[in-house]
Amino acid sequence: MNSISLTIFSFLSLYYQTLVLNDLYLGYYLPNILISILIFSHFYLHVNYHTVLFFLIGIALDCSNPILFGFNTFSFLTISYLITLIKNHIDLTVFANKIAMIAVCNIVFYLLYVVMASIVYQQTILALLFTFIMSFIINTICSLVIISILDFLRMLKFDPSNE
Repeated sequence: MNSISLTIFSFLSLYYQTLVLNDLYLGYYLPNILISILIFSHFYLHVNYHTVLFFLIGIALDCSNPILFGFNTFSFLTISYLITLIKNHIDLTVFANKIAMIAVCNIVFYLLYVVMASIVYQQTILALLFTFIMSFIINTICSLVIISILDFLRMLKFDPSNE
């Protein structure tokens, strides 16, 4: 995907997240497809472009939840920085490394969420632990599926042997 199509896809995913997935709960757990798009796009976009894109998407997502305003922007920028640090040191063509990257990004996102939710909603971190674990598992599986599908579509379209 080029930067324009990935930008359009990212904003369409934002709308899908806020309009459709907010009504589709798996128990009490909401899958966050934007983390998947964040990870995928970081593999194929320039860091500066990617950072600006997900800063804007984070702000747009934060506007839909004013109680936690700034959380998504901060989380997306933190994950973006983390991916930038890690991706130069591992081979992302190895499937196990992609799984590890997806898991680390989801752990960081949900740890930040637990800390923020414990402050805002005045709950203990222990009370949020089960929610953290289930959200992490569900979103890691969703992220793995989404990134695998996007990688597959990318290989079909951009494989030099298909040209």
